[in-house]
Order: sequence, then C-alpha cells, then structure tokens
Amino acid sequence: MSVRDQIIETAVNPRATTSVQKPQKYMVLKGARTNNLKNINVDIPLGKMTVITGVSGSGKSSLAFDTLYAEGQRRYVESLSTYTRQFLEKMPKPDIDSLLNICPAIALEQKNTINNSRSTVSTMSELYDYFRLLFAKVGHTFCLNCDIEVLSDTTTTIAKQVALWPEGSRFYALAFVNPALLDKKKWPETKKYFLSNGFERFLIQDEIVELASLENPPVKTVSKTTKKGAASTPDVYLVIDRMSKPEDPEKDARFRDALEQAFTQGAGEIALALVEKERWIYHRFSEKFKCNQCQTEYRKPEPQFFSFNSPLGACAGCSGFGYTLELDENIIVPDQRKTLKDGAVDPFMKPASIEWHHELLKFCEKHKISIGKRYEDLAAEQKSLIWNGDGSKKGFQGIYGCFEELKKRRYKMHIRIFIRRYQSAKLCKECNGTRLKREVSAVKLGEDPQSRRSLPEVLLYSVEDALKYFDGLKLSKYELQIAKDPMAQVLNRLRFLNDVGVGYLTLNRLGKTLSGGECQRINLATQLGNKLCSTLYVLDEPSIGLHAADTDKLIKLLHQLRDHGNTLVVVEHDLDVISKSDYFIEIGPGAGFRGGEIVTSCPIGDVKNQKGSLTAKYLTGEFTLGLRKPREPRKDPKTKETQSIKVVGACENNLKNITVEFPLQTLIAVTGLSGSGKTTLVHKTLYNALARIFHRENLEVGKFSRIYGADLISDVVLLDQKPIGRSARSNPATYLKIWDEIRHVLSNQSASIRKGFTPQFFSFNVDGGRCPVCKGEGEITLDMHFMADIKVPCEECDGKRFKKTVLEVEYKGKNVYQILRSTVDQCYELFREHLSITSKLQILKNVGLGYLELGQSSTTMSGGESQRLKIASVIQNRNTSNVLYIFDEPTTGLHVDDVKRLLSVMHDLVDAKNTVIAIEHNLDFIQNCDWVVDIGPGGGVAGGGLMGAGTPDDVMKMPDSLTGKFMLQKIDFPFNLTNVVQI
Repeated sequence: MSVRDQIIETAVNPRATTSVQKPQKYMVLKGARTNNLKNINVDIPLGKMTVITGVSGSGKSSLAFDTLYAEGQRRYVESLSTYTRQFLEKMPKPDIDSLLNICPAIALEQKNTINNSRSTVSTMSELYDYFRLLFAKVGHTFCLNCDIEVLSDTTTTIAKQVALWPEGSRFYALAFVNPALLDKKKWPETKKYFLSNGFERFLIQDEIVELASLENPPVKTVSKTTKKGAASTPDVYLVIDRMSKPEDPEKDARFRDALEQAFTQGAGEIALALVEKERWIYHRFSEKFKCNQCQTEYRKPEPQFFSFNSPLGACAGCSGFGYTLELDENIIVPDQRKTLKDGAVDPFMKPASIEWHHELLKFCEKHKISIGKRYEDLAAEQKSLIWNGDGSKKGFQGIYGCFEELKKRRYKMHIRIFIRRYQSAKLCKECNGTRLKREVSAVKLGEDPQSRRSLPEVLLYSVEDALKYFDGLKLSKYELQIAKDPMAQVLNRLRFLNDVGVGYLTLNRLGKTLSGGECQRINLATQLGNKLCSTLYVLDEPSIGLHAADTDKLIKLLHQLRDHGNTLVVVEHDLDVISKSDYFIEIGPGAGFRGGEIVTSCPIGDVKNQKGSLTAKYLTGEFTLGLRKPREPRKDPKTKETQSIKVVGACENNLKNITVEFPLQTLIAVTGLSGSGKTTLVHKTLYNALARIFHRENLEVGKFSRIYGADLISDVVLLDQKPIGRSARSNPATYLKIWDEIRHVLSNQSASIRKGFTPQFFSFNVDGGRCPVCKGEGEITLDMHFMADIKVPCEECDGKRFKKTVLEVEYKGKNVYQILRSTVDQCYELFREHLSITSKLQILKNVGLGYLELGQSSTTMSGGESQRLKIASVIQNRNTSNVLYIFDEPTTGLHVDDVKRLLSVMHDLVDAKNTVIAIEHNLDFIQNCDWVVDIGPGGGVAGGGLMGAGTPDDVMKMPDSLTGKFMLQKIDFPFNLTNVVQI
C-alpha cells in the first residue's frame, strides 16, 4: 500500500489506523521489507522484554536492528536541528510502510569495534570519570618520600597542631627570610624595612641576633644535618613573636596575628621553634602544597590530574598509553634454533642491512663466539655482547647500537617501517603500565592507613575486587557529604558489571582486547547505570560468551532494565533467556529467501501451543539434540596408549601452572566461566606455540614448560571471531575462491573467446568488464548532506555490475549477473560438471548455507552465517588428516537446530582422522563432545585451574566442575514457561 493510499484510507475510515486501537500497549510495524523480510506486520508490546529468534539468516537482525533500531534512531536524529544533524551519523530509512509508537532506540550489539588503545573497562563503563572526581575531591596526598600527608597550612590547621603540644611550651613564631634579601647591595634597604616595621631580631643557626647590630648581611651557611623525622632548618629566620602555648590557640588573637604576620613576611613559609632543654625543635609550615619534611612540592588534586588523556596526568614516558614500543628479541631472532651464520638475526639478513651481518660475524670471531652454534645454546654473556656490543665505537656496536643508528634516519618512511617491524609493545618502565605520572600515586582514598589506595592501585583491581574495596571504604563525615553521589554511582556501576558476568575483568583492561560478548555486557551495565526510561533497547545475543552459571544474572539485569519502564527487543538463541522473556517472536521458517516471515508471535506462556514453531519444539522438549556416545581417541599402534597433545606447566595470565591433555582424533570442548583462562590456554598458549612450529609465525606465546605431541599432527588451523570482510564486494563466492573457478568457466565460453574476454573481464574488483560508473558495486551512493545517504541502482548497468557486452556471455542460459544472484543450491546444479566448483559448494550446503546467494555481500550476513562461512573456508581442505582445528565459540549466532548441523560437520571432521578443539559455553554442544576440559573455578584470579577433564559423563560426576553441574541440570526438560505478559 502506497503512502497516498494510506492517507486516503485513513481519511475515509478513521479506524483503519491501528494507533486508535492500540495507542499505548504496542509498537505497531506494518510492511517491513528490509533485506529478506517479506512485507511483514508485527505488534511488539511496550514496556516488556520481547525475544526474536529463528534459524540463522532468517531475518532476526533485519527486523530488530535494520528496522526497529534504525527507524527509532533515525526519528530521534531527525528531531534535532539541521545544524546538529550534520555532526551525527546519517541513519538510513528502513523499507517499511509505517511504525507507530516507536521509542528512542539504543542498540547494544555483540561487536567490539574499539580500536582506541586508550579505551579501558573503566572508561567504557564511565567509572573512570567518577574515580577522577572522587580522588580529586576527597583524596589525601601523601609524600612519596616521607609517607606523611601533604597539606596547605593555614592558621587554623597550625593552631590544631599547637593545641596538642604540652602545656607551658614556649616557642618562637618565625618567618623565613628569602636569601635574595640578604644580598650585600640590598642589605641596607632590607635592614631599614624590617626595623621600620617593628622587627628587631633574626634567628641564625639556633642563635638570636639583634638586627640593629648587623652591619653586614648574615653569611649563608650550610644547614645542619638533621636526623630522619626532624625538619631541616633554614639559615635565617625573622623573629615575629615569642610566646607560650595559649589555652585555645584557635581563638587566641595574639597567636593568630603572629602567624598571619609570619606568612606575610615569609612569603608563605614560616616555622615555630620550640626550645626544650637548650635544644631547638623546628616545625615548618607552608601555604604551598608541599611536604613539610622533605620540602617536595606536589600539585593540588584536580580531576584532570588523574586523566591519562591530559598532559597534567599522563605519564611522559608513554604519553598515557601504558606501553612503549621496544625491540623484541623474539621478533629479531624468530627461530632460536638457527645459528648466527645461517641468519638467526632476521633484520641482518635483509638486503639493505647485509653489511651488519658481515660485521656481526667478524665481531663473533673477535670475541670467540661460535657462529655455528644454535642461538639458543649461546651463553648469556655471549648474547649480551651480541645485543649490547663491547663498548667500542668502531665496528659492530651490537644489535641495539645498529637500531640506534637507524633511528637517526627516522625521517624516512621506509626506515620507520623497518624499525617498527621488529618492535612490540612493552610495559612502560616509568609508570609500569599505569599510564599516569608517578605523582598521581601520592593521592590516596580512605581514613584507614591499611586500606588507603591510590588510583593506579585501584585500576589494577578486578571489577569484583574493586566492588569489595569501595563497599568497605571508610570516609569521614565531611568526605561522605562530598562523595555521596559519585560513590553511589561507582558502587552501582561496579555491581552492574559484576552482575552481568564480567566481574573478573580488571579495570585497566584494554577495550580492544575484549570479546564482543564482554563489550556488549559492559555497555548493558552502563545503560543500567544511566537509568533511562521509555527507551527501546535492542540487544544482539547478550548471552554470547556467558557460562550457564552467569545466565541467570544476565536475565535479572534484563528484567531490571525492563522494570525501569523500557522496552527490550532481544535477538537470542539461548533457551534459558527465551523462556524468561515476556513475549516471543520467531522469524522463519527457513533462512535467506526461505525466511523473512513471522512464524510465531505470542506471549511466552502460549509458546507450547504454537505447533509451527521450531524453537517451541526445543523449548517444550519435543525436539532435542540427543546425546552421542563419546568415541575412542587415537591409540599408539605399538603401546596401545592414548595419543594426545599435552601442554605442561601453562602459567600465562591467570593459568596456575596446569598440565592439560587433548586426546587426538576427538571432538574436545574447553569450558569454564568467562575469564577463567580458556582462550589463554587454547589460543595464546597452544595455538600460538604450534603456529610457530608449523607456520613460522612470530606470535607471542603464553608461558609454558613444554608441549608434547606436536609431531603427531600435520598442521594447526584457528577459526576465531574476526569478521570475514568489510568490503561490499566480499561475498561467499570470493571468500571461498569459488568465483575464480567460475570466471574461468565463463571465459572459456565461445562468446568470450570470440570477444577476447579473459577471466579478468568477469571480475567486479578490477577494470575490464565491470561497469566503469559504479566500479562493480551495482549502485551509486548519493550524499544528501545532513540527511542519510541514498543508494540508487547504477543507471549505466541498471544495477547489474558489468558492461552489457560481458552480460551477453552466458553459461547454460545464465549470465554473470544471474549467476551471482543464484543460490548455492542452484549453482550446485548449474555447475555439476565442474568438480572444483561443486566440491566447495557442497561444503556450503553441508554447513546449512545452501540458501545464500553466491554474490550476497558479506556485510549483510548475520553473525551465524558469517561464522558458518568461516567454518566452510577452514574445512574445504578436509581431505587432509591429522590436522588440529581450533574453534572459538563456533555456536555463536546459531539456533539450536543449526547447532545440530554444526555438530554433524565437526564430527565428520573428526571421523576424517582430525582433532577438533572448541572453546564453548553451549551445553548442548558440550554434551555431544568426546572430551571436556573444564577450567575454573571462577574468572580472573579465581580461575586458571584445571577443574576436570574427561568424557561428558565423567565431568558431570566431578564435584568441582561447575560446567558438569549445569550439564546435569540441562537433562531436565521441558522449560518452565509462564505467561508473564498481561495484554
């Protein structure tokens, strides 16, 4: 229905618009056609938690993010002024007829787009701003040398100290005399000034001297050495007054007047000198903010002083990054099994620096260092000579010296690139990674000396430990009044972070090192801290990366966000989260062009009555993944013992010197709470160590003692969560190199031969056959200035991406554009005679991507589709055996039915005599593995231990395995579904 028809219908029949019927309870969406959505209509209850589910690629994200969020955000942005909009991201208008009762929208996506090296957990959650405020307003500065509090002295603070002196104490009030006033030429004028103002005496080296008797200025001598804890005495003081301790120093007029005069005459520097048994005891005071004992001056705390983004607080050594680039021995000498003669020092083997290699060999001959011995076998003293040289200014000056010479020519770009190639980030030696100046550590919170902590110390805490610290922090009544609001914000945000399952993260953890799930949960906790209401929150699988033990915490937080008066739309596959939602929408029934329809839309309590819903069948227990009997691992043909890859003494990060075995030719799940050490063990230690052996990659390897069994495998392959492509031209055909084969087929057609077309003419990435106007994109982007950019089909090629002459070439009745628009299943039949093409297409069919168009842009694929496409690319050479495949949460973005298909593919890999290790939280997946390695018991410092290893049945019986307990509970079906929505 066109907009004009809607207006006419509404004018004729006012009841035609749904806003009259359901003005407050629902968002009413009509005619959604974004991506594969098939003109759907759906009502979403306001103020409730709605879950959108369905098989991967069915259209869930198209509905939630590309339609609901995009329209909510677009309308909010368009409500702003034209001037403001030019600075904001331009939002495209989704293809819909109408959307009523939409709220301002916030999207919490399961992506980590942070590349900034300054972003940390504390800055992402906005905790850092409150930390800076707290330390600036109620922090106490303690001298880094003397460990005594640094204060700006006033008459009131001095009076409070004098009140503690013994009764009857006699003392002098003294003003410090600036040495510049004691210059011989200025002395007559200085003397006259003091005498005319009524000052008659000096105190010089513990002796009272009459000012009138001094014809020449007193000679400045070296101050007396004092024992630790006593203030050193300046040479010359002006005596202001002599008195006994008043009864009440704070109210005594003479005492306060003497102090004020001393501050005036001494330019803020004064002293009170007690005379006890002919011994002078000096107490120095200053209006300046400095230590009264060692006279070190400090900056008064202010919020900017605690920021590593400000020159006031940032460490000068690393500019606030916490790391500096330094030469890395592991990169310069990548293979320590090589000899110096064979080129162990990699940079010296480059053509431009081969002279250094010759100088190194001469240097070794001079110092009797064997050039035929492995680098790793050289003595420490010999390695030191190679790196630092022998101090001679002629000849070879060591590896460091060579690079120092290079740095003198850093103005040349290729020199900078060369140096950077052999550097890696190391902790800054000045700040030890805290990013802040040393002086910042002088400011501490709290009254109790045992619990005082500086900001750099607080940032080293995990979220859980920081919560305990601030919860038990003791402040004075005065400080509590000042810190009431920021302390409340700090405690709330720390609790939210802990509740969403990221309590193991340290506050100074770099944002760019977080997983997508961790990043999303931090954003969720931040939104809870902001306490917005009447807002639409769209979340993308918030349970990703969460252990089953933390799912209940997540659900409670989602309910809190809903109970603040917000509407939640959650794209989710986790059955626990779905069962605790208020409203249920399933998109399907299939994926791609087979999906995009509303299969089910109802309150969660009515799901059991939805016979057409695939998800409902899994919720009610009608469908299950079943349990597979674990297979036997590979045996040694001689000893009949189980063969495995064994990591001994893994102790990187939080790993507690554990030894773990991975049986060969099995499907292995590595489980544990978030932050327990799974990725550190499998990725950073096991994979990086094996990649150095098989791929010669210069990767940073986690600390371990030894790895056994590397000789039993032929290769190692890692499949992680990195995006598959950011270009609109990236698609399944190019990603799996299928398009190269298809281009050769098209170039061999008679029409191509006649026209002289080579395979290049059928590429949309290079000039030749692609449309010269749109450069093979098929569409033109028009800049609408302050409005959203508009993409329109290219007029030259009519959106077909290629020149008309190229489109005339056909294979079995289809030209290049039509082939790109065909699905994997259709192309499998089309190219059945070409085994090199169909073998790869068969892999896509096996992982459930037969519905994808061959030319579909990778930027429009769902997370589950991207994940399975990466799996297909990894296993396309599965004819090889004895390969170790490592997967990082392969069930990400997959429906339960998709997990069943994935398991089948992985078991096929193992049946082909390969080994598969998967870091996983999905209990259905774990239960169908052959072997389970459980790391724990907690996250962060509480993790890193081996809680158990064995078959799923064995792990379920282990009392220390948290994963085993939840696997045991998982057997209980169906879920408890209650209708919580009253509509």
